[in-house]
Amino acid sequence: MVALAREVEEETGWHLRRVRRLLGVTSWTGDDGGGLRHEADYLVEVDGDLDRPALEWTKHSAYDWFGPADLHLLKENCPPGQFMVHDLITRVLSAWHGGQPAT
Repeated sequence: MVALAREVEEETGWHLRRVRRLLGVTSWTGDDGGGLRHEADYLVEVDGDLDRPALEWTKHSAYDWFGPADLHLLKENCPPGQFMVHDLITRVLSAWHGGQPAT
């Protein structure tokens, strides 16, 4: 979890307070020729100013908060089959709402 805490702080400026659960590990092939990649996703609690993340702008062009009513926005400009972020957030919201699909 030391590496996760370091990455959260480097990428956002927030401090990892608690890992609530491992959401899963996804394997995918990047479009840059880098081969197979593995991504572990966690549901975490953080300390810091959530309205003003200290993003590394060389790695991020934007950020936003998405609730259940906004999930469709995560599919915009994505080709079919490229909904990894949408599907992950949908699983998180379903788990958060006791296994019921978020509305």
